[in-house]
Amino acid sequence: MKKVEVLITRAFKPDLLATLDDLSEKLVLRQEKLHSPEDLATALNRHPEVEVLYSINTPKIWSPHWNLHWIQNHYAGMNHIYLDAIPDHVILTTASGTNSIPMAEHTFALILTLRRRIPQLLDFQHKHTWPEKRWKKFAQPLLRGKTMGILGYGSIGREIARLAKAFGMRVLAYKRNPDQTKDSGFTIPGTGDPDGSIPTHYYGADRLYEILKASDIVVNVLPATQETERVLDEKAFAAMKPSSIFISMGRGKTVDENALIEAIKSGHLAGAGLDVFATEPLPASSPLWHLGNVIISPHIGGSFDQYDEFCMILFRENLARYLAGKPLLNRVNRKLGY
Repeated sequence: MKKVEVLITRAFKPDLLATLDDLSEKLVLRQEKLHSPEDLATALNRHPEVEVLYSINTPKIWSPHWNLHWIQNHYAGMNHIYLDAIPDHVILTTASGTNSIPMAEHTFALILTLRRRIPQLLDFQHKHTWPEKRWKKFAQPLLRGKTMGILGYGSIGREIARLAKAFGMRVLAYKRNPDQTKDSGFTIPGTGDPDGSIPTHYYGADRLYEILKASDIVVNVLPATQETERVLDEKAFAAMKPSSIFISMGRGKTVDENALIEAIKSGHLAGAGLDVFATEPLPASSPLWHLGNVIISPHIGGSFDQYDEFCMILFRENLARYLAGKPLLNRVNRKLGY
């Protein structure tokens, strides 16, 4: 039987590549560290029989001489992919689910930093001062018993929901297809909400304001699509509960930042934790830098030291499925863009 040629453009460590050893009899495995779409195209020209590609980039221009059938993306997002250049017959899968744990942990780091007023505590620490009336000053509402609305109930949203449940919170979920509550994508065992049982209610795209009005904490993990661009606008922030907290972990272009700034300045929102922005890096001129009840992190919510390891777990599973002719996990819907 002819072996399947695989090109991996990520510099995985040998011990991670060794997890593919049990499939090696069916593969011709190539590894080249490539940094740009142009480098990738050159490599594919050298190896036109490559059938499976593991890559961060995709070519800007497609050659009819290439034999590619499937591309496994190293990231969960699709913003950097030249999707229009990829022929329809080529399967594209993402790394969705590999970074759900750090994203969820970072979400709660932002929530707890705001809720427990950690920046103010650090100010007193730096001043070597024990605050007066400290009991009153730091008496904050509990997370327990509060309602979290999660916008985007994919792998990340589901892991956030699992942690929210552990905090004793009520969870509401907003997703494009609210009737499909089960998770069919890649999940690290023991994480997330595979059967979709955690949320007490699901909301579709026509019910955005309903979930916003019902939530004490709104967590945005929406993908960037034409439908979601600046969906969180002035009307959306006005619909949120007074003194609610807004956390943005998905894509910055889903938020109208001017509307967010006004909602915070007016006191309508108690605070915001932001990991993503419409323009990155966040310009030095942005008023967000100077708002005392805003926590800014530089789009690092999904960063952790086991990312390559988790990606290889997913790739090995998908590669085994591909060789067996089974459906792949995290297949991209081209119409939706994710």
